[in-house]
Amino acid sequence: MSRYLLICVLMSYCSMIHAVDWRDPFLQIIELGCQEQTDLLNKQLQAWQFRGSIQRVNYQQIWLLSDNDWLAITNNNVPHVLFPWTIQAVLSDKILWQANLSEYCNHKIIWAMPLTK
Repeated sequence: MSRYLLICVLMSYCSMIHAVDWRDPFLQIIELGCQEQTDLLNKQLQAWQFRGSIQRVNYQQIWLLSDNDWLAITNNNVPHVLFPWTIQAVLSDKILWQANLSEYCNHKIIWAMPLTK
């Protein structure tokens, strides 16, 4: 009985080790170069244009427009449409955006969106 138990434990341990080596054949791993990531993220954000804002003491809303799609950003909570971009600062003449590239690039992108209408 103990021999069967030992064999079962050993088999389950070996299958766990090999399960790490196996991967889902339908899962595509896409690794982009750092420059390609930068270009794609810049295109993603540059498609949007600033259209207006509301500034109050405890409230801020920014409106962006892209191909007849409106996007409202309230209190710097950026919607998932613009992931991984975050707002770093809202200045009098521009919005500073930042996006982190993949870990293997170890780089950040900063882009300034002008506030001209």
